[in-house]
Amino acid sequence: MTKKIEPPPIAPILALLRRLIIGACLALSVSPPATALDSVSMQLKWKHQFQFAGYYQALEQGFYRDAGLDVTIREGGPGIDAAEAVAGGKADYGVCTSSVLRDWAAGRQLIVLAAIFQRSPAVILVARRADISNVSELRGRTLMDTPGSDEIAAMLKREGVDYQALKRVDHEGNPRDLLAGRADAMIAYSTSEPFVLEQLGAAYRTFAPAASGIDFYGDNLCTSEAEVKAHPDRVAAFRAASVKGWAYALAHKQATVDLILRSYSAKKSREALLFEAEQTEMLVGQDPDRIGEQDPARWRSIAATYRQLGLLTDDTLPAALIWDRNDGSLRRWLIVLLLVTAGLAVAALVAYRTRRTLRGAIARLGALPRFVKMRRLRLSLIMSLLFIGLSIPVLIFILIYNYNKNSAGMVAILNDAVAQTSQAGIERTESLIEGTESPLRFLAEVAGADPSYFRTEQSSDLLYRALTSAGHIDAIYTSFEDGYHRVVTRIDEDRRRADPRIPAAANWHSSYIDAMGSPSQILRHMAPSSRCL
Repeated sequence: MTKKIEPPPIAPILALLRRLIIGACLALSVSPPATALDSVSMQLKWKHQFQFAGYYQALEQGFYRDAGLDVTIREGGPGIDAAEAVAGGKADYGVCTSSVLRDWAAGRQLIVLAAIFQRSPAVILVARRADISNVSELRGRTLMDTPGSDEIAAMLKREGVDYQALKRVDHEGNPRDLLAGRADAMIAYSTSEPFVLEQLGAAYRTFAPAASGIDFYGDNLCTSEAEVKAHPDRVAAFRAASVKGWAYALAHKQATVDLILRSYSAKKSREALLFEAEQTEMLVGQDPDRIGEQDPARWRSIAATYRQLGLLTDDTLPAALIWDRNDGSLRRWLIVLLLVTAGLAVAALVAYRTRRTLRGAIARLGALPRFVKMRRLRLSLIMSLLFIGLSIPVLIFILIYNYNKNSAGMVAILNDAVAQTSQAGIERTESLIEGTESPLRFLAEVAGADPSYFRTEQSSDLLYRALTSAGHIDAIYTSFEDGYHRVVTRIDEDRRRADPRIPAAANWHSSYIDAMGSPSQILRHMAPSSRCL
């Protein structure tokens, strides 16, 4: 009588592996849990405006609620230090700046969850009446100051101005105070106060830290180290909801402005808020998938700047400064990898024991029935396919993760270079405009007071002085409605070769055209000079 050999128990093995795979998928798809409706507070660094639009929309659209959070947003102002509030436990989250580096040195452990503003909008505004043409001339002047303006302090120090020694007045956020003479200069945001001055038609100058080589992050979302350690999932949920709110706010600027006017503050006009929205988008970035990115190399560069200027004694980054949990997705992937590894181990163990059972049965019978061979081949095929199917996603994840890490750093470096080049171009253009505006304004005032003066040869000397007031001016002229105009022009080698009447030693000439009646009445007069520029 032939003994019947039972097939190896494949069904229980496959059922076990199926449960492991389903568990891994669930771990991947489920967001990090946050305690249902945890009450947390968010401290802003200034008064309600588009500067904090992402947090307003995260609350309005229910992103915080969906994350299990009941968020209270607190308005800031001149007397409120958001970083101090978070470090002292008065707020769970807040809007901080690059000064968190100095907070760590002072023993306040603040962790940056997201660098919302990739560039700092902080600038110094001065009224033209103050006659301040460069940063170094701010010595001894009066400043409307706000706390946490480290990029401004760094710019002043680099230009030889003692920031701490400047006289100060209260900052109410109103640029009209600058025009009224309450201060010679004010710290402002390029997204806000310049709009008011433009609307008033006021003449002013802007000094940006980037022109002095200071390139800091702007507004950052931060929390305390204690919050991260005690509630890591809540931190991940709050960050994810906030970044989502920023993406929504920038994609719906008009609706966000309406929300601010309706629910937060009507102190700014709709036009001012829309201007702020456009400027803010330039600081945050237009790619919603990259909002909040921060680069360790960029932070190290900021720390090095602090140390070079004597604002820090050590430029080593605190290990916990940058929150690097990537919204909890890395943790979920690690869970999946552990489950996959466990599944492979179980599968290998079952395969090994099954193989031993089959070998024992074969040894006892002395022959291998056909159906046992088929079962063995099927088991080997299943195990091979299972191993390949589980290994490929793991390898793909490792490749994608490494690529994202490396590419983010490279893109950040390229963006920094482009931004610095663009900012340098803007600063050069502003310098050219400012150097040209003053002489032109003066000539216009003279022409308005005594138009006949420019019909005399003496006016050529005045035009010559305006010509030499800036090296980039090639010609200056006055023109009147009747067609008369007088011009003073630089002379270069091309002009000398083109006109033999110009003496070799001359470097400028003047001419005028009489009022146009007919072509025969047009007269030109050349007046070479040997003056050297």
